Amino acid sequence: MHRPLDPATLLLAVAAFTLLGVLAGVGTGLAPGLHVNNVALLLLASRPAFEGAVLFLFPGAGPAETVAILSSFVMGTVVGHSFLDFVPSVYLGAPEEKTALAILPGHRLLLAGEGHVAVRLAARGALAGVAASVALLLPLRLFLGTPFDAYERAKGAIAFILLGIALLLILSEKDRRASRARSSCWRQRGIAAAVFLVSGAFGWVLLDTTWLTSWNWYPLGRWSADFGTLVLFPLFTGLFGLSTLVLSSRNRAAVPPQDLSRSPGVRRRGLARGILSGSIAGALVSWLPGLSSGAATALAQVLSRGQGSEASPESLREFMVALGAVSTATAVFTVSVLFIIDRARSGAAVAIRDLNAGPVASWEPATQPPGLLLVLLVSAALAAIVAYPVTVACSRLAARRIHRVRYDLLARAVLVVLVALIVILAGAAGLMVAVVAGVLGLVPPVAGVKRVHLMGCLIVPVALLYLGVA
Repeated sequence: MHRPLDPATLLLAVAAFTLLGVLAGVGTGLAPGLHVNNVALLLLASRPAFEGAVLFLFPGAGPAETVAILSSFVMGTVVGHSFLDFVPSVYLGAPEEKTALAILPGHRLLLAGEGHVAVRLAARGALAGVAASVALLLPLRLFLGTPFDAYERAKGAIAFILLGIALLLILSEKDRRASRARSSCWRQRGIAAAVFLVSGAFGWVLLDTTWLTSWNWYPLGRWSADFGTLVLFPLFTGLFGLSTLVLSSRNRAAVPPQDLSRSPGVRRRGLARGILSGSIAGALVSWLPGLSSGAATALAQVLSRGQGSEASPESLREFMVALGAVSTATAVFTVSVLFIIDRARSGAAVAIRDLNAGPVASWEPATQPPGLLLVLLVSAALAAIVAYPVTVACSRLAARRIHRVRYDLLARAVLVVLVALIVILAGAAGLMVAVVAGVLGLVPPVAGVKRVHLMGCLIVPVALLYLGVA
């Protein structure tokens, strides 16, 4: 009969794999174009090797404990990535979709010699976002589950909620480059709507994978028949990875010297408002299908005072705090929602569910959270505590050596790696999807609209499915 690990040994195992996850998150966060989903996908593909490592280090670990330990690796990766992702987004202009809005406020601070301030503020918001999400988790559980059952009650209206949020994000567009005339604003909104609809049509076409799999070719043999591997991986890599890398590989803009001695200079009220707006935005989108942390980021922009080029320096700093809070709060909430409504709303949640080989334990009643959820919350807290000083240290190093970085060469190298991964995992058809998605992903930064509208590739198909158009 299997004897479970004692609590101290299990805690040690969780801590060790959380730290390994943070290390992986540091790598994906600093490398432009890489995403947590890439690590989650590789973890699932090489699960036997990871399980072997767990059993080698902790021989007494049972199946449930192995799942908890590997899940802590996923959570550590997500949280570590959420912190470190702000370093390239501020210094190198290589954000992914959730930090795309950091380009304007972050670069304004960078060009003022305050790039280190921008990253420190985002890291501070990310650290507080983990704490705020844990504090708001029970209210979210009571709202979505018993006694309010908001998720069950709202199921019939989810399509309209999704389209309403998409409309709100489109209407939030302004001309951030030149004229502020009303006609110019409506031009930006028209472009945003077109991006949303075209990406939505593309996502709808990709729902049927028969035409992809019927002729696909894999150089090393077929790895997986999973929809995420065949479609979502190349789709999102193209939309938010390849397109960013193509633009960033051509970027040789000069950056002024950075002042490492400057204080963040945010009032307590602004700091609290940034943390609260980011955390609430993360909670709002965590249970809705088709929405991502990019949507939460855009909502946080509406809730906070950091409204882009017309914002004051104080507002820009507050918005960087909100961005940090969005990043980690969304990560914690989307994983936690898996235990509340049994729906995976992020790549990390999908990985944890698949590691569990079935539905996770439900958080019912509200006074008895599942053991795996508690392990993940401890893992998130530990990862945040470790990732914060690592982020500040990396930012300090980047601020001192930003002039020496040949970022164009780095971006091209990562571009080659991503294309190779797509061909190996998703085949020639996956490469075709990634190329089309990459071209579509170039439109928002070139036209000056938010990348979040590309999430139409998920929102439109999900909304149509909820409306019964399938």
